[in-house]
Amino acid sequence: MRSTPRRSLLLAAAACALAGACAGVGPTDPADPLRFSTHAVVDASVRFLDLEGGCWTLEVSPRVHYLPLNLAEQFRQDGLKVQAELLRRDDYASICMVGPVVQILSIRSS
Repeated sequence: MRSTPRRSLLLAAAACALAGACAGVGPTDPADPLRFSTHAVVDASVRFLDLEGGCWTLEVSPRVHYLPLNLAEQFRQDGLKVQAELLRRDDYASICMVGPVVQILSIRSS
């Protein structure tokens, strides 16, 4: 019975270590303005990805990309810096699967 306090202490230490190891599971990017919101103004680069016939994206950071529904022809220039007001559209999906689908409410070159 003298090993019970030691065993309890070891179990508590193991539980704390396990909880700490799992705390950061999954990639997150604090630069994702639409992670917890449906509306945002972002600075981004227009990117063309040669997937399934080609996809135009807005790259906010190396890990945050949005797939615009309505990117106007004059902004379809790979590498173009823009500022855009976006609305996340969870009612759409895409074969490109590079990020959330968004509707551009306004856009300008920056």
